[in-house]
Amino acid sequence: MQHPLPAATESAIDAPLAGESATASTSVVPFRFSCHRCGHCCSGGEGRVWLEDDEIEPLARRLGLDVDAFVRSYVRSVFDAQSGRQRLSLRERTEGAGGPCVLLEGANHCSVYLDRPRQCRTFPFWPSILADAAAFERARATCPGIAPVVAGEKRALAFAALERLYAEFEALLERARPVCIRRGVCCRFEEAGHELFATGLEADYAAARHPDAPPPEAEGRCPYHVRGRCTAREGRPLGCRSYHCDTRTTSVLAEAHEHYLKEIRRIERETDYPPSYGRFPALLRARGIGLEREPGLAALPAQASEVDA
Repeated sequence: MQHPLPAATESAIDAPLAGESATASTSVVPFRFSCHRCGHCCSGGEGRVWLEDDEIEPLARRLGLDVDAFVRSYVRSVFDAQSGRQRLSLRERTEGAGGPCVLLEGANHCSVYLDRPRQCRTFPFWPSILADAAAFERARATCPGIAPVVAGEKRALAFAALERLYAEFEALLERARPVCIRRGVCCRFEEAGHELFATGLEADYAAARHPDAPPPEAEGRCPYHVRGRCTAREGRPLGCRSYHCDTRTTSVLAEAHEHYLKEIRRIERETDYPPSYGRFPALLRARGIGLEREPGLAALPAQASEVDA
C-alpha cells in the first residue's frame, strides 16, 4: 500500500463510489474527487489499511469465507504508533516488502470494493490530508482523481495560453494535411486498442467549453463521443488533435504531440496551474462530465468558486 500517505482518522468522511464525484473545501485547496479505479492508492510502498472489528465479517462474506479463515489469510496485527495500541491491518501480497494490498486483483480491481474498509472508502477525505499541504500534495501525486479547483484569474490565463497553443497546432495540421474521414473509430477506444490521456488543464478547459455531455456510450469511452461523432471538437485535448488514422502523417504528428505536450506543461508552470495527467474520460468524470443524473439536476460547475480556508 502507499506508505507516503498520512493515516486516516475516525472523523474522515465517506468518499464517493467509482463514477461518482464529490467536492471538498480544505485548509489547503478546494478540490473535486472522483475515483478512477487506477489502483494507485492500493499499491506501492509498505503501508497499513486499518481494520475495525465490525468490518471483518462483511469482508469475509464478500469473499465467501468464514471469519477465522479470512483473518488467517488476509489480516495481521500491527502496533500503531499513533494510537499506541495493537491494531488489525490488511496484509500485503508480499509481507514485509511493501506492494499491493492482498485484496487487490491485478493492477486495479478491488475484490471487496463494495465492502472495502472505512479507511479505503474515505480516501482522500482524511483530516490529515485536508489540513496539511504537504500531505495533500503527496495524495494528489498518487491519485489522478483529485482535481484541485483553480481560481478564476489563473484559469483565464491558462485557458487563453492553451487556446493559442491549440491554434498553433491546428495550423500545423493544415500544413501536414492528414486525412480524416470522421468514422469515429479512434474515439471508440475499446475497438481502436488505445487510450486517450490528457492533462488536468486540458480536461478543465474541455469541461468549461462543453459542460453538458451524456453518460459514455461504453465503459471507458469519452462522453463527448455521441453516435459516432465528437460533440466537443473546440475543446478536445491534444491527444485527439494529434491522432489520425492516416499513416502518412503518423511520425510527424507523434513528434508534434510530444513538443506541444511540453508546451502545455510550460503553461502549467508559468501560470502555476496544478499539474496532473490521466485518462481523459476519467478526468472528465472527476469534473462531473458524463455522469448519470436525476432529471432536472444540473452538472457540476466546471470550476467551483474558491473558498476561504
